[in-house]
Amino acid sequence: MSIEIKGITVPALVIRIPENKNFEKSIKELEKKLSSAFFKGSLAIIEHNKALSKEEKEKIEELLKKHNTGILAYRQLSNSNNLKEKKSLKIINKTVRSGQRIEYDGDVLIIGDVNPDAYVIASGNIIVMGTLRGIVHAGANGDETAVVMALKLKPQQLRIASCITRSPDEPLGEPEYPEKAFIENNQIFIEKI
Repeated sequence: MSIEIKGITVPALVIRIPENKNFEKSIKELEKKLSSAFFKGSLAIIEHNKALSKEEKEKIEELLKKHNTGILAYRQLSNSNNLKEKKSLKIINKTVRSGQRIEYDGDVLIIGDVNPDAYVIASGNIIVMGTLRGIVHAGANGDETAVVMALKLKPQQLRIASCITRSPDEPLGEPEYPEKAFIENNQIFIEKI
């Protein structure tokens, strides 16, 4: 099995590192594929079956940085024989109003805002191409690799798998750049993209 690179609706790549191939060979193959100008400026989700060591992650990140590609998330897959078929991406091409509830078994992309008191629940990732002010729950089936991204991330409540956070009582003003929320060490972290 060779390295696979797949595009998804968001300007991001899914890079699957095969478990049955020498890591150094996989890195060389990835370097060759990323040398195309087509992938420059992308974000990447790294999928892998076996746990990657700190050194392996550093090599991947260094290689992606060299080719002007950023890391969005790492996703460890379960045993490759037991993988569920990936559900399609649900695209909501409107603002989600207060009181509305969106639930989906897979990834959700909202092209618009999520207003206060609107709910978005997904078993996968949640991406908002607008301002997120409502309540979101990514990885609702326990997927701790899920992420929440928004052009302006100001949620009332943000939940990934079983971790929960909410906006501070004192507003910090409008975010000046897109942000993503993810779980690390059983805590939700938010960083700019």
